[in-house]
Amino acid sequence: MKAALDLRDVVERDGRYAWRIGLAVVTGILGAVGNVVFREAIAGATWLFQGRLAPLGRAGIPLALVAGGLALLCLDRLFPGEVLGYGFPRFLEMLHLHGASVKRRWMVVKTLVAAISLGAGAAVGREGPIAQIGGSIGGAVARLGRLAAEERKVLIACGAGAGIATTFNAPLGGLLFAQEIVLLGEAHLANFSLIVVATTTAVVVARGLLGNEPVFHVMPFEIESYWECLTYGVLGVVLGLLAVGYIRFFHAVAARVRRNPWPRPVVLLVGLALVGLLDVAVPGNVSDGYPVVDQALAGRLAPGHMAVLAAAKVAGSSLSLGCGAPGGVFGPIFFIGAMTGGAFRGLSALVLPGLTGPRGSYALVGLGAFLAATTHAPLTAIFLLFEMTQSYTVTVPALITAIVGLMVATRLEPESIDTLGLTAEGKSLHATTERQVLDRIPVAAVYRREAETIPERATLPEVLRIVAGSRSATFPVLDDAGELVGVLAFGALRSLLLEENLAPLVVARDLCELRFAKLSPEASLGDAFRLLEGEGLEDLPVVDPANPGRLLGLLSRADLIAAYNRTVAALGALPASARPGPKWADSYRVLVVSAPRAWVGRSLREIDCRARHGVAVLAVQPAGRVEPGYEVPDPDRPFAAHDTLVLAGTADGLRAAQAL
Repeated sequence: MKAALDLRDVVERDGRYAWRIGLAVVTGILGAVGNVVFREAIAGATWLFQGRLAPLGRAGIPLALVAGGLALLCLDRLFPGEVLGYGFPRFLEMLHLHGASVKRRWMVVKTLVAAISLGAGAAVGREGPIAQIGGSIGGAVARLGRLAAEERKVLIACGAGAGIATTFNAPLGGLLFAQEIVLLGEAHLANFSLIVVATTTAVVVARGLLGNEPVFHVMPFEIESYWECLTYGVLGVVLGLLAVGYIRFFHAVAARVRRNPWPRPVVLLVGLALVGLLDVAVPGNVSDGYPVVDQALAGRLAPGHMAVLAAAKVAGSSLSLGCGAPGGVFGPIFFIGAMTGGAFRGLSALVLPGLTGPRGSYALVGLGAFLAATTHAPLTAIFLLFEMTQSYTVTVPALITAIVGLMVATRLEPESIDTLGLTAEGKSLHATTERQVLDRIPVAAVYRREAETIPERATLPEVLRIVAGSRSATFPVLDDAGELVGVLAFGALRSLLLEENLAPLVVARDLCELRFAKLSPEASLGDAFRLLEGEGLEDLPVVDPANPGRLLGLLSRADLIAAYNRTVAALGALPASARPGPKWADSYRVLVVSAPRAWVGRSLREIDCRARHGVAVLAVQPAGRVEPGYEVPDPDRPFAAHDTLVLAGTADGLRAAQAL
């Protein structure tokens, strides 16, 4: 009987996995088709905006951009909040913080708006939009396949990876893009297999539809000597510093534009007009600039010209995306990296002519290394280079440059170009939901005000008597004035228990740790968790921030775990899309209220306040409960007149939900 049950479990599990493999194949096929449609849409928009104004020469470029901006504003009226701006961070936010709730209509909306933006000449990339298009295709397939949120997340990553793989004709690059950037490095073998299937299928279908034409025409990679790797290491430092500057400048421009008092349409049109004027001054700055990158990879551009082009693309892409033009950053990153690599080669050839290879080789390595430094995705960058060149020779210089650049960039700026804006809003893609909530709970709400203390002059026998009569594992040590001078852990006493000769000589100050971690009441439980793990202690002292010597109490590991368990219990029945992030938005509220009159006698399933008004019921304290405490809401239990509810939502949503 047990063997039969085990066999049935195996069959069901394998059948489920086979079903997901089939959905990954479908996602790959549709992702390739979506890529073809997107390419044709870009070509059509380019003819419509730039081609029709070609007789005007370079003077037509600002006009084309303004015309494209007007078209985008019309679409923004139809799809508010989904048209303007750099959308890939929002895609990651929806994927990781909102239950993989990527919208299906994005496959149409992003195709239209990104094609218009690129066709009109905005200095943006096509890779972010194609990842979102592929992701929305994956999400739609996952919903048709009735997959759960975590399984849906993987299929969305499959679609995004398929889009990138077909764009660059690089299945490994698409695979690692999905794994490193979309899934943030979450490595599960079963998920990895699904992404392999999707990206490989997509590339096969795309080659059948479009042929095997590469995005860039790369010259054979050459290296003069392996001593030249030292030169590539210096290039890595330069690109790492440039990546930090670009990330911060990019987001500073976006923040400055958001604070601008002008209406959003005016900002968009003026910004695009300025991008057009910049291209009139420095030709080659429009759209993703791939033809210019091709020239750099072929070594046909002068070093000084490439330096000017790199600076212009930094300004043009930041202004384009900052003012609201839709698009991605991969195109500008490739452009800036290639131009910087080529310009660096010109300088290196003057200083070290014997250790400097062809200009195109430096442009190629710069392209990949700058991608690694700005996105914090070194494997994606290295494998894209390998697949574009089909040469093992590029591997060592690319690894050195990318890793050095990444180390410099992450040392100075821990966030990537995709996550810095979200982090500024208090949203962490890497943290679990429960950890995010712990980051919101202050230590003041949990720590114990009473603490067993030891005088610093207490002898070893006195210390042992205090320890023996206490259940604590950590003891604050105070001086004669009552100031905190150290922390004594029980483990520090074990080695002295058998040393009877030391008993008269040792006092508490000799035993305690004088350099120790402290918490303020305003610190979060997330901070406390990290300190407890780092210090290896069971308790941490809580001190007055105005007077660090004044002990307020102790926070124990047990206190923190209890708070963690309460948090998980409160969130247990809440859908991931409604769970709170690390900081509530300014318009978000948490209310503790009695059950509204309109809710009495009705269940949460009937009221359905989350779907109607975006309001979540975090916890319920049933009426008449003898001991105070909250429990997970039962969706089928009718609310009673005096139930106490914890509600979360916007102010407008809370008002509307309570009137249901």
